[in-house]
Amino acid sequence: MEKHYEEEFRRLQAYANQREAQLMERFGFGQDGLVYSTNQESVLKCLRYERLYLNERNVYQRLAQTELEDIAGFNVPKLICFDDSLWIVEIQIVVPPFVLDFAGASLDQQSRIFAEMSEEDHQEWLDSRMEMYGDDWPQVETLLAHLRKHKIFLTDVKPGNITLRH
Repeated sequence: MEKHYEEEFRRLQAYANQREAQLMERFGFGQDGLVYSTNQESVLKCLRYERLYLNERNVYQRLAQTELEDIAGFNVPKLICFDDSLWIVEIQIVVPPFVLDFAGASLDQQSRIFAEMSEEDHQEWLDSRMEMYGDDWPQVETLLAHLRKHKIFLTDVKPGNITLRH
């Protein structure tokens, strides 16, 4: 494991041991943390910062309350378990189309940074997302509107977090 993720990997292993699970494949990594699949058909996401962990956990808890298996045709991973001391969220594996990665999301109101964007910056953000998704942008826009109905505000909109196809 890269030195940069030693702490996160240690916490993942501790959680996996508690759950009698085995870490399998690294699904992702980045500034937010580290993501691994398990032999129990789940994904463990270990967050680097408590604030990001709380965002992720709280959004998945809200989604669990809705009991929806999908939102606007996008699969949403079910929350399996979490650990407040290790900053780990365990979720179900999903296939495209899906929406995931809520570390940068906010509940009940738009994030302060996003809310304080100038009209010009907001339009630039919107244009870049429209370019990223091309003809699929209307589906993504519909998903974002449905999330807002549940008072979930997603700003980290990119193909890794909102995926339409394999």
